[in-house]
Amino acid sequence: MSRSVCVRCGGERERHDQVCPSCGHRPDGDGLFVAWLLSTENLSEAELDGVRDRIRSGEVIRPTERMLARARRALGADFASDAGLDTRQRMLVLATSLLLTPLPGLIVGVWWWNDHPRAARQALALSLPASLGFFLLVLYLRSLG
Repeated sequence: MSRSVCVRCGGERERHDQVCPSCGHRPDGDGLFVAWLLSTENLSEAELDGVRDRIRSGEVIRPTERMLARARRALGADFASDAGLDTRQRMLVLATSLLLTPLPGLIVGVWWWNDHPRAARQALALSLPASLGFFLLVLYLRSLG
């Protein structure tokens, strides 16, 4: 069973991505990486107890960029560890962008930018040319009539 310590109050929770039962803090964004670093998935039980005591005594935890990069790799939010979109997903984004609207691909690209960087770039690479194509088509049709 996993165990995690809240970065704000030092309270304990079962998983790093849960709301802290003591203070109500919910880690998000880069806070999820810090929360993972303060869990038994990264630290031993003794190390985690030491971190908990440091937080409860008022110390602020500031992980190094190297530690955050380790958490990104472990949680799959690093460009190198993100598998990206599979072929079916790429075809779906491309078909939607060409036949309906490029908006879903643009939304996916922006939404996943931090969590799934490779997939976000793939969605944008498929949707942005379709957006440009639609724009040029509108300009062309306006020039005709």
